[in-house]
Amino acid sequence: MERFFSARSVAVVGVSNSPGNLGRAIMHNLMEFRYQGVIYAVGPKGGAFMGHKIHPSVLDIPETVDLAAILVPARVVPEVLGQCARRSIRRVVVQTAGFGELEADRASLEVEIRDILAKHGMRMIGPNCIGIINRANGLAVPFMPFRMESPLGRVAVISQSGGVGGNMINLLAMENLGFSKFASVGNKLDVNENDLADYLRQDPETDVIFCYLEGIADGRRFMEIASRSSKPVVAHKSNLGGAGAVIARSHTASLSSDDRVVDAAFRQAGVFRAREQREALEMIKAFSLSPMRGARLAVISRSGGHAVMAADAADELGFDLPPYPREFTELVLAESRAKVIAPHNPLDLGDLFNLPLYLTLASRALEREDIDGLLFIHNYQGVLDAEDSRRLVRGLGDIIQESPKPVAVCVFTMQSELEINRKAVSFPIFTDPREALRSLAWNREFHDRRVIPLGTVRPTGIDPERAGACLEACADGPVPSKDLAGVLMAYGIPLVPHDHATDTSGLVQAAAGLGFPLVMKTAQPEVIHKTDAGGVVMGIKDEGALGEAYRKLLPLGQAVILQRMADPGLEWFAGGRQDASFGSVVVTGPGGIHVELLGETAIRVGPLAEAEADSMLSQLRGASLLSGARGRPALSRRGLIELLVRLSWLLFDFPEIRELDLNPVNVYENHCTVLDWRASLAR
Repeated sequence: MERFFSARSVAVVGVSNSPGNLGRAIMHNLMEFRYQGVIYAVGPKGGAFMGHKIHPSVLDIPETVDLAAILVPARVVPEVLGQCARRSIRRVVVQTAGFGELEADRASLEVEIRDILAKHGMRMIGPNCIGIINRANGLAVPFMPFRMESPLGRVAVISQSGGVGGNMINLLAMENLGFSKFASVGNKLDVNENDLADYLRQDPETDVIFCYLEGIADGRRFMEIASRSSKPVVAHKSNLGGAGAVIARSHTASLSSDDRVVDAAFRQAGVFRAREQREALEMIKAFSLSPMRGARLAVISRSGGHAVMAADAADELGFDLPPYPREFTELVLAESRAKVIAPHNPLDLGDLFNLPLYLTLASRALEREDIDGLLFIHNYQGVLDAEDSRRLVRGLGDIIQESPKPVAVCVFTMQSELEINRKAVSFPIFTDPREALRSLAWNREFHDRRVIPLGTVRPTGIDPERAGACLEACADGPVPSKDLAGVLMAYGIPLVPHDHATDTSGLVQAAAGLGFPLVMKTAQPEVIHKTDAGGVVMGIKDEGALGEAYRKLLPLGQAVILQRMADPGLEWFAGGRQDASFGSVVVTGPGGIHVELLGETAIRVGPLAEAEADSMLSQLRGASLLSGARGRPALSRRGLIELLVRLSWLLFDFPEIRELDLNPVNVYENHCTVLDWRASLAR
């Protein structure tokens, strides 16, 4: 990826003297951003533009070229790529639209492009994108004209949408934060967000990575990259389904992933997910501050009302507000006019008009060992104290530079004054106490995060070959209970003692081996909710009741499962499925008939480490029942964790198992037992 951004020469393919030509905009951007390399213009009509000769073909460029930015009709793209290959141009950005995102029959054109790239060892960003920017060397090849208003910053932007990415650049410029690198990936026919994120996490010019995604090329790889990143990764994932999926399809040929799985995967990998661009910007602002390494907060405010708002937000977001020491409050009271300042945290300075003292108080607060961060709120109208207030805000910048602790600055003033302050400083300015504290909370969460990677150690006592043999004879669709039981036992998943039968003699023999009392269930794979279908008979105490139960279930099919009657336990649910982007996914929560009624479940991408399985349970309110309630003994959390880990490896090893449900799983004091199981295959 470095060869894209460090290109020392660029060929802009698709330039003409036509007033509406978009290739001219690419040339404009290279000039606007003061590109430090050599620029070549290419267009079949020749001529010149902005002092640059327009070469009729890539083959006519006399010197070596590192990068080609291509904006020609879709049908011509393979020909231009072939010319680039002949001139040893190994990095191309194809901005042309009109491929798979437009019509399915364009797939052959995409295949042709992929073949050219593979044959010649070329890498391509796009098509259907707006290009890339490197602020450090001025490389800027979007066909959307930009002004170089944004300063060189430490935020990298990866965007599937050129419009959204361009707007994020504008938002960063408004905050005077700037960006380091920008890449619009479009259809992701070759290079995708994973390639770029993996590069940017190692880029010395980048501190924060922002991604706008409508579809995820390889969710599992994205998780692995993000979990290894020492830099915050902020992701705005849209395209949740419904109407949005139709638009995203026409725009980028991406399909929606289950949104709850995306949430779980991002949480698992330590990715900060934003639901809107404004929230994404707030997260980026959060990570531009120094690390918040605790929850102890000092609040200094010129406005009493805003101090109260800050106190409410601090309570909501889990911050502690330690009291100020006596020498600190005495310094404040000595300068107070009416001596009405209450020496509390938050500290209301509304009666103190010595603005230079505000800076002293901010420094003193940050020096304290019992303070991890500061929220500073300043309120002014810009009439009599404009210059003093501007000087105060700039002075806070000096304090921020010197302190290893974060300072969130919140300013309430007129819009014109706010813009003056934003342009004068290099730190973010907030306009709401809760917004500022939410950013500090995200900052604290990142620096306190403990990312648990995907499981790498297989549990002992599993037999994938045995499980595979059981599945090999099964057709796609519902898996017969007997075969599925063999698969589960091969992975050490504890099943209630059971047997299968298809006639009366087999039933009697099975009952003799298990012993009464028994439960009989239909073994017809297509019967999903056995209880609702009348496919379960409980409390079978003797052979007479056994025959009666079998006659009752015969209308559903001859095959039945006979199970030893289990003791009552806490009913739990465990299951999983395969996700198009993230692969095997595990789901768990309170079980039995309540799993669909209560809808409280935790989701993770597998395979699971034990610590992640434990985290799943901690996420659920129902898990408190495992600790014992109202004098009842604690139940086997450990047994449930082990079951989830084994289940996750089964789904990971056999992706043809599209869905698998274990419900209920009875949890006891020292173990857990699966009472019912079902699955479906799709190869």
